[in-house]
Amino acid sequence: MIQWEHISHFDRAEFDDPLYPGSGDLIDPEFLILVVRMRVDVGWPMISHARVGGCVDVDGVHGHADNSYHLVKMGCKAIDFHFVTTAPARRQYYEVGRFGFGGLGAYFDWHWNDKLLPIGFHVDLRPKDQAQRWTRKNGEYFYLLQ
Repeated sequence: MIQWEHISHFDRAEFDDPLYPGSGDLIDPEFLILVVRMRVDVGWPMISHARVGGCVDVDGVHGHADNSYHLVKMGCKAIDFHFVTTAPARRQYYEVGRFGFGGLGAYFDWHWNDKLLPIGFHVDLRPKDQAQRWTRKNGEYFYLLQ
């Protein structure tokens, strides 16, 4: 069980499935440590997209792929988020890339509070031999690795 009182910069609700309060406890602890390390090292506040199903997905009803690392069956090893910063998108992408996440998606079509974000991110802790980088444009996904 994660002892949230010892986790800096985040609380459980920032990982909850919006349909299951308290489900943030299902987030993979190793993944959580890496996310916290990124937040501390980068220094920019992070806004998790938990309120729209962008973290733990208990029933697979938040629009994720069947093999998404958001899902309980895949270990709850993913988060969608954006930073609160004026840093350019390329700098933000560089910083996220330094942490060795197996999966890293960069989104330029996400809205938050009815405003288009300059960039948003998906990161996950998939195995390194399944590493993937991607983006989406006009609803179509583009994967760096085939």
